[in-house]
Amino acid sequence: MQTRRVFLKVMMGLGAIALPWSLLPTRFGEAVKTRLGLPPVKLLLPPKAKLTIDYKAESLSRTAMDDIFTLTSSEMQGRKAGSIGEIRAAEYLSSQLSMLGLKPMGDHEIGFKQVFTIPPVIESRVNGRLTFRAGETHLLRTPSVNLLGALIGEKTEEIIMLSAHYDHLGIFEGEVYPGANDNASGVGCVLDVMRRILREGITPKRTIVIAFWSAEEMGFVGSQAFVRASTFPLAQILAVLNADTVGNGMIGDFALWADGDNPAFKAIRQAAAEAGASAQKTSQAAHNSDSISFASAGIPAATLMARDWLYKNHTPEDNFSLLKPEQIQLASEIIYRAVRSLAF
Repeated sequence: MQTRRVFLKVMMGLGAIALPWSLLPTRFGEAVKTRLGLPPVKLLLPPKAKLTIDYKAESLSRTAMDDIFTLTSSEMQGRKAGSIGEIRAAEYLSSQLSMLGLKPMGDHEIGFKQVFTIPPVIESRVNGRLTFRAGETHLLRTPSVNLLGALIGEKTEEIIMLSAHYDHLGIFEGEVYPGANDNASGVGCVLDVMRRILREGITPKRTIVIAFWSAEEMGFVGSQAFVRASTFPLAQILAVLNADTVGNGMIGDFALWADGDNPAFKAIRQAAAEAGASAQKTSQAAHNSDSISFASAGIPAATLMARDWLYKNHTPEDNFSLLKPEQIQLASEIIYRAVRSLAF
């Protein structure tokens, strides 16, 4: 007890000594400021910077090659319709449509997406190319999505459509089929054209809709689903400019698939000539693309593709290294000139 009393007396004594000295500097400083007539000094900090990201500017600065690089990454797993890879590709493309400020033109409750279903498919190789054919159609079907967005023009009831399929073949026997040329190149081309139009800031006379179809590799299932249950009247579509496998071959050497010399075909052929390229109508030899879905509905449509599109097509070698950026840039120029002639 005696020790505790001594300890408490010592601590109280130290407190009595320390307290005045702890207050003295503050009181002394205030007294000096009062006598000098100086106002209290306040530390002025800059306002907190607001962290904002201009997503539209970020998307507008992207190129077709950026899109192709993303769509052929390992995470996309070859973008087979109905797969997790297709879902990831659809999310990427939806984000681009959104950041560009386009109006959603898909199902009313889903935005840019139009949902449809696909049947099972049987995979096989034909002349070294992996192909799909429809399996039992009565079996469980898998959901898939098309993506549609619009730049609204002065005439909302008149539409020029730019399209490309974004699906490919996925993974087969342990190998990824990246589909860089078929058809990440066409998707990149369409986005490139829309970004260029948006950067110019001129409202088109006619509305421009860009559409990315899925399940093309399964027999144009996505574009046919749209034609059967379109999210806006088909009669509003005046022309469809479709891009498919545009990124390889001799620079400036393109082919055109079309049903007759329709306005879409004429616009692309004239645009190619103006751009110093060649886009000649060629035999399809049992091949086709999504433009056939619209031609079958009586809508003018044409597909632009590299004349050498079959090279390494539907093989694992259709990868990023196969592409020629100059060819893709030229394809974008052709589609841009064609849509300018039709929509402005």
